[in-house]
This record gives sequence, C-alpha cells and structure tokens, in this order.
Amino acid sequence: MLQLTNSVCEALICGVWRLIPVESIHGVNNVMRRCPECHASIKLMKGKEGQRAYFEHEKRNPDCSLVTSKGKKTQYVHASVKVSEKDREDSEKLEDLISLCIGNEQVINDGDIGEDLIDACDSPLSALEKRHEINARVGQGQFKDEVIKVWGSETCALTLTPVKEILVASHIKAWRNCENTAEHLEGANGILLCAHIDKLFAKHRITFKKVGREFRLKLADDLDRSLMTQLGINEGDALATGRMNAADLEKFEDYLSQHQKIFNLLNDNNID
Repeated sequence: MLQLTNSVCEALICGVWRLIPVESIHGVNNVMRRCPECHASIKLMKGKEGQRAYFEHEKRNPDCSLVTSKGKKTQYVHASVKVSEKDREDSEKLEDLISLCIGNEQVINDGDIGEDLIDACDSPLSALEKRHEINARVGQGQFKDEVIKVWGSETCALTLTPVKEILVASHIKAWRNCENTAEHLEGANGILLCAHIDKLFAKHRITFKKVGREFRLKLADDLDRSLMTQLGINEGDALATGRMNAADLEKFEDYLSQHQKIFNLLNDNNID
C-alpha cells in the first residue's frame, strides 16, 4: 500500500483522473494534472542530485497535507482544476501512460469529503446520478437504504442503538477508492454505525476481525480502552450480522478484508 506524497499526482488520462508518479509525466506538457488531495493546480519539479521528481502547488495551500508549495506569500484560494471537453478528448491520446498509473486500491488516502463532493459535481453524470453519488458519500440516501436492506436492521450494527438521527451508513471501502457508482452504492460495502463509531471506522482507528462466524471489534493499540468503553465501544463486541444473506455476507467480508489491511498498516498491527 502507498501513502500519498507529493511525488505522486493525478493526471487526466483517457478521460479519467488517475494517480501517477510525477517522474512518469515530467516533461509531458500536454497532460492535465492536479494535486491528488486538494485537486488544485500544480507545477511539476525535477528532483535534484538523485532526488525524486515532485510537485508544488501553484498557490500556497496550508490545508493540504501534500504541502510543498510555491508562492508562499500568495493567499491560498481553493479552485479545483476544471476540465473541458477538448481536455478530455486530448487525454485519450495518452493511453500509453495508463500502464504507469497507480490503482486506488494501492493507496491509503480517503481524501476530504468536500473534495469528493466537488468531484461528484464536476463529473459528467446526470443530475440524478450526481445526487446519488453525493448522498452515498455522506452516508445517506440510496446508499443508506441499501445498507439497511442488506443488514436487515435500522439500528447500529455494533451497539444496536435505534436512534435514527445519529446513525450513519459508513463505507467500508472508502468512497474515494471505489471503482464505480455500483461500489459507492452497494449495501455490502457499508455498515450502519453511530456517528462517533463511524468516524473511528472511517479513519481506520477501529476495524472488525473474523472470529469463527462473528466479526469482532478491534481497536488501535493507542486508543484509551476506558474512554472507549464510556463511549459504548468495547473491544471484542460482535457486529449483528445475523440477518445478512450468505451472498451479501461474502461481499461484506471481502470489503472488510481491505479495511483490515489498511488498519494493520496504519497501526503497525497484525490481526490475522
């Protein structure tokens, strides 16, 4: 798995924004590129004395974790790179670069929800499809309905809390790493959780490991167990998967295995 750095940017290749090492497109002037985290305009830089090529933001962006930037006296104003139809047509000529791209499943970076929503709004989808994408990203709408259908319950899958106002359909495979709308909206790619548990799960501070036929809660080593207990989060508690059918349970387990891998990497932990 790869943690994004400013040595990897996004380039518009065959009509799709794809992750690619900066060194792979350095000197290729006809490819559109942007920061993979904040989607702002960037400038490619050649590494010196054996250092890797990297990018700098065209305008200073102190809120982006890929912070290397030029124009330090320039106040940062976010403006996602805009793409015209001609830009997309030109990008079709760059097919030979696809083999150099990095798959989303290889990346540990959930992105920022605001940027994901900008992505959805800027996409070529229909208005209805955009609404479904946006609702899926915030854990509501059709995605939440699909999660409830798969799990057969409108309660938190961990605590069984039935208070609808605090329940969020949490993506297992991060929204930004999903390959298509089907994965964004698939109920087996979600768990209905209380909002505070959803936040921990989304940040890979907790995960669930399979013990026999159950999926039991695992906490990151540095989380305060006593505090977690006060919040109703107890290591070893099982998810309520009893109402899921076999096919959905298999899909759920597959998505969860990817979440576990990222949890292990971020927490230097082996739960197998």
